[in-house]
Amino acid sequence: MHDLLIDGLEATSDGPGAAARPAAGPSIGAWRTASGHFERYAYAAGRRGSDPVHVHEDVQICLSLNFPGRYRSGRWTCDVPAGALSVVDAWEPHGAEDPCDRSVEARYWLLYVAPERWDSIAASIGAAPRTGIRVSTDAADAHAFATLHRRSRDGAGELELEERLTTLLARLLLAGHEDAAHAASGPRAAAPKVSGDMLDRARDYLQAHALDHVPLAAVARECGASPQHLSARFRGRFGVPIHRFQTLLRLDRARRLLAGGASAGDAAAACGLSDQSHLTRHFRRYLGTTPGRYAGAARRRTRSTMPA
Repeated sequence: MHDLLIDGLEATSDGPGAAARPAAGPSIGAWRTASGHFERYAYAAGRRGSDPVHVHEDVQICLSLNFPGRYRSGRWTCDVPAGALSVVDAWEPHGAEDPCDRSVEARYWLLYVAPERWDSIAASIGAAPRTGIRVSTDAADAHAFATLHRRSRDGAGELELEERLTTLLARLLLAGHEDAAHAASGPRAAAPKVSGDMLDRARDYLQAHALDHVPLAAVARECGASPQHLSARFRGRFGVPIHRFQTLLRLDRARRLLAGGASAGDAAAACGLSDQSHLTRHFRRYLGTTPGRYAGAARRRTRSTMPA
């Protein structure tokens, strides 16, 4: 991710009272995954502030968690309500500022997505990739983004993050496409068909590679569908997202290993999970118990069925 400050626009602001941010700056967290570059910002309560106008080479998606924000560039401004999601196009000049004094700590979550990925999904659904700056107040968009952001911080697997990201980008692009089509009274393009046979091939591929790190693009390529359409249709057909289906396959393998006497740590490693804590978390969520309790119950059952 590369940011470039535009010195000529740096002094532009909207109205009086928007001073530069304090030198101490916000509290910042940042990390990178295969899905993109993630950030968290928290600005302490205080006088309203502003950042200089800048650009960056990636598409920026920002969730204003609990406080409104405002983008500005030149003569225009774009307000972002608290709880809303904003999308800023790659190389779009913009600066951020508080519309009022901060009565609470203002928190923002951000994700930077490579424009090649954004453009690829736009092309596959027939949407215009260039958005300028757009704001979504759809609670489902905000929830999808917040879940992706939180799961990336928790160390979720690559397949899960890819599927969540692809679904989110398709949602945002389709919403922008529908808005533009409505304004132009143009027809909406039909979604490509994903047949039952294609979905079965995707399921069988996941079963064959349950313990591998499988990118969403590889599953889509195997069955001849685009990642975003496969993700939506797979959930409709099988009732769970692609990444969760793989998790359930791994849990099934882990149960058999534990019943055979493997330790929780060995079972986690053999099933493609990063560590024992991940296995425990999945066991609690999907089976309502822990690996240790499950293994103990399996051993007791084995002893009770052995001939005297």
